Amino acid sequence: MIRARLARPIALAAALAVAVPPPGAPALAQASDLAERVCAALPPEQLLRIVRGTRLDRSGDVQYVPIEPNFVGGGLPHAGPWGYVQHVPVFLYGPGYVRPGTYRRPVTLADVAPTLGALVRFRFEAPDGRALTEALLPDRPLPRLVVLVVWDSAGMDVLDRWPDAWPYLRSLARRGAWFERATVGSSPSNTPTAHATIGTGAFPDLHGFTDEFVRLAGRMEKPNANGPAFLLLPTLADLYDRARGNRPLVGAVASLSAHVMMMSHGRLWGGGDRDIAVTREKEDAVTGGAETVRWNLTTAMAPFYELPGYVNRVGGFEEDVRRLDQADGALDGRWRGNDIAALAGGFDTPARTPYQTRLVEEIVRREGFGRDRVPDLLFVNYKAIDTIGHLFSADSPEMRDAVAWQDADLRELVGFLDREVGAGRWAMALLADHGTNRDPAVSGAFQIDIRALEREVDEAFDDGDGVPLVQDARPTQMWLDPGELADAGATAEDVAAFIWSLTKADVPAGAERPVPADEAEDPVFAAAFPSSILAGLPCLPEVGRSTS
Repeated sequence: MIRARLARPIALAAALAVAVPPPGAPALAQASDLAERVCAALPPEQLLRIVRGTRLDRSGDVQYVPIEPNFVGGGLPHAGPWGYVQHVPVFLYGPGYVRPGTYRRPVTLADVAPTLGALVRFRFEAPDGRALTEALLPDRPLPRLVVLVVWDSAGMDVLDRWPDAWPYLRSLARRGAWFERATVGSSPSNTPTAHATIGTGAFPDLHGFTDEFVRLAGRMEKPNANGPAFLLLPTLADLYDRARGNRPLVGAVASLSAHVMMMSHGRLWGGGDRDIAVTREKEDAVTGGAETVRWNLTTAMAPFYELPGYVNRVGGFEEDVRRLDQADGALDGRWRGNDIAALAGGFDTPARTPYQTRLVEEIVRREGFGRDRVPDLLFVNYKAIDTIGHLFSADSPEMRDAVAWQDADLRELVGFLDREVGAGRWAMALLADHGTNRDPAVSGAFQIDIRALEREVDEAFDDGDGVPLVQDARPTQMWLDPGELADAGATAEDVAAFIWSLTKADVPAGAERPVPADEAEDPVFAAAFPSSILAGLPCLPEVGRSTS
């Protein structure tokens, strides 16, 4: 039975326009009324991003959107529909291939795969994207290598925050095509969803990677924990490589298994072969982004990809750490006051970026990327900016260092490719997969404790059997146990209404305690609603799949 505390003060319910049932009575709000309230609460572009990121067989039963800049969870998450985590750089570079200029057409990450296909003259029918052909020269030759570089988490909010930290990319932008109205295009904006979109040209409601965790057959699963099969659509590389008889070299150098989905299914996809994949994911990690200390492939990914045996013999990392340590003039084991050893021995610092660049260069040399006339595809994810964003925020001086080191290594990578492959023989797409969260002290954000949110829901709908209603909760959504929901005599609409009514006093993170008395009853969510109503929202454009 729904507990009496579900009934919030009448004034709050009226202010939020949420139907709050009397104690013990299930809510039977009309779906059309709820849809209209949601449409009034959120901008259409945010709702469209949520629609694109949701599928009922995998996503949470309830979606919620904190009042900007509030956010749910610890570790400064970046998942949401707001502009500051959605606006990303999309940049094409390649003398002889790319028409320089600044382009104002709205684009999304779904446009990347068909654009790479156009570069290698392979027609890729992307479900949600289209090739950015206006930025490609019509008489361009066939490149020997196309490189996709992801500056993980380096959204435009980050680059705009530190405009002096990326002078080389800024200089390169004048010689390439810069899309200044590029967005992720779907929510939640995180690693698995975005990289799968980059690879497939589809949004999560089609490709199936709807979050760092999904529900399948009643169980919560990390998408790549069982290999690449959870990605429902083929990628550009899957189809291109197979169509060319597996003659192209295809490879990914990244950190997590989820990053690999911007490349391919490897030999899992019919007719495919074992593409090169280099990750360092911790086996059976409870979080989505845990890394190990060596380059590896997890047990579930290893059958479908090839991990070159030499990757863990690439050296120089200790010298990278030493250079970072000495940047302040003292060799004292500290970086901007932080103990380098405590930051994964320096791997969770900018020092990982040049180390990874050397690894990329070693793979290009040894494997022969760009060596013949069959265009090869190389996918690279640089994760230092993302890691530092979670640890220190977009506003930290540590973030400025991360961007500056990344920019310096872009210069190194471009110079290397010009020497190794040949100037004018390769092309590159550079982008971010999402943005980074701001420091709450700067943004004024209220941090919503995700565990407190779960407890509030479980307590409000407790039927006394000791089994929690909440299966899992993430920064944008919540999965509910259907049996427990039925036992409580409640619906997903009831749970959503309850979440929408929560205040700062209900769900403060540890850093927020105590909540000032004059803010205790402030609402924290802009909207909360069952995922099932998304398909019928009246405020979405009739043709919205290809808009920003």
